[in-house]
Parts: sequence; structure tokens; C-alpha cells
Amino acid sequence: MWKVLPKFGLLKALAFVFTILLLSTVIILLGDTNFVVMLSINNLIEVSAYSGTVSIIFIGIIWLLAKWGWKAIWYIPKLGGLLDKNVCPNLNGKWAGYVVSSFKDEYGNPLEKQVEMDIKADFIGFDIRLKSLDDYQRSTVVQSEIYKDPRDGNFYVSYIFESVIDEPLSTDDSKFDGAAKLVVRFEADHICLVGTYWTNRTWQRGGNTAGSISLKRKS
Repeated sequence: MWKVLPKFGLLKALAFVFTILLLSTVIILLGDTNFVVMLSINNLIEVSAYSGTVSIIFIGIIWLLAKWGWKAIWYIPKLGGLLDKNVCPNLNGKWAGYVVSSFKDEYGNPLEKQVEMDIKADFIGFDIRLKSLDDYQRSTVVQSEIYKDPRDGNFYVSYIFESVIDEPLSTDDSKFDGAAKLVVRFEADHICLVGTYWTNRTWQRGGNTAGSISLKRKS
């Protein structure tokens, strides 16, 4: 979620707040009636100690806000919806949907599977877990992110995953890699994740391993 924020403006705001806190501490220690004085070694040590304490407290507060505190704002009715669309969507939770592969089954129909996705996001990290409900394969997401494309203004979720099949069919691979790109779509009363995926599955045999993904957050 950090990636979608305007970095330069946010860093300037954080630097401004930190500077105010630090200067306030120095002024209190030195005395506001005689600020311009010749500092002794003891004064310098005292100022450094308090400045270090202020820095640690400031970093701790920012970390808590980035990890959990922001949710208190995003969960405010109506305000959360505005923040989802204009700042960054809160995608935390479990998602359910289906994957439609261009691979055909024995009857010539596109292969469709139900899947579940678990998303854990904050302003420090973004993590995805994806699994198919038929237990034929298990996937591990090795890299994931959410970002806003300045070209169309949409939010996107992209990830790279590794899949393992413990008992593959004779026409399948036991292990393969893939990637997906999903657009965050705001419907009337819910958020959807819709997009495509592609893999290197059976590429040696000219296999067609791509498809579409559609997910909706579970209530």
C-alpha cells in the first residue's frame, strides 16, 4: 500500500512533524528564555539522549500507524469508501472466485476451478495466499504488490507465484511458475478483483497456459 502514496509529499510531511518534535525537545531542555547559549559537553550529551528518545518514539508511532492504526480511519463509514477509491483500497480479507483456463478438458471445454485468496495488506507489507479448492495443486505467492497506474487511474494487484502438483497427470508438470495482474473494480456495493494470469506450464510441449481470474470478497 505504501507504493500507491505520493512519496515526496508524505516524506515532507513526516520530516516536518519530526522536526517540530525535535526542536520542541531541544527548546525545553535549553530553556526557552535563553535558547542561544554556549553548550557544554553535558548539555550536548543530554540533548543527544533526549533527541534519540524522540526519534525512537516517533519511529515507533509511525510503525504502529502504518501497521494497524490506519485501519481505524479506513473503517469509518463513507470515509473508508472515499479512501478506497482515492488513496488506496483496503483489500484485507478472504476472497472467493474462479479461474477459467484456456486449457481444454477431455470434452473440449475450458477448464474452470474455484479458488480462494487471502490478502493481508498494510502500509509496510502486502501478502497474498492463493489456493484451488480441488486440492490438485498448491500455489505460493513469492512476490506481490498493489499499485496505481497513472495512465488510467486504476488500482492493480500483481503477483508472481510458484505452483506444485504432488501427483500430476501424464500431460501435466509437477512444478511451474506464473504471474497475474488484477484490476481493482469498484462495483455498487462491493469490490472485485478481475484480470488474467499466465504461466510457463507445459511450455516445452507448446501448452497454452493462461486464463482469467475473477474474485469477490467474502462477507
